[in-house]
Amino acid sequence: MERGRLLEMATIFGAAAVLGVLAYVAAVGLYEIDNYGKAAEKTAFGAGEYTTVRVYAVQYRWVFDVNGTRTINEVKIKAGRLYRFEVTSVDVVHSFYIRELGYKYDAIPGQWYVMWVKIDRPGTYHILCAEFCGAGHYLMVGKIVVEP
Repeated sequence: MERGRLLEMATIFGAAAVLGVLAYVAAVGLYEIDNYGKAAEKTAFGAGEYTTVRVYAVQYRWVFDVNGTRTINEVKIKAGRLYRFEVTSVDVVHSFYIRELGYKYDAIPGQWYVMWVKIDRPGTYHILCAEFCGAGHYLMVGKIVVEP
């Protein structure tokens, strides 16, 4: 086999190996991302040690339901405890965004999105709507108050 042909074959097989490794890493990473909530839910549900917070996005406010108690634009939780936030919208598409924590989930009418939250540092964290939802979009500001 001539030298040019050998170099061509080595390049093809080398590129295929690199792409194969990248595909494997991406597949494993995407699997972990897709199943993180399911794994957390199984762990937490088995122990029964989490509180469910239902979040309803309504133009132009956030409505929180914790064990039947509803509040508007503010929810109080305990530091170091696990919470399951179930996010949806009543009217149009919104986006539940907590900048300080790096959480951002869309709130779409008819869809429920599960978000696992455990905040160890007491304080106040602002909730914004990151999806333009109408003329009063700028008013849609809430907060999570984390108590010790």
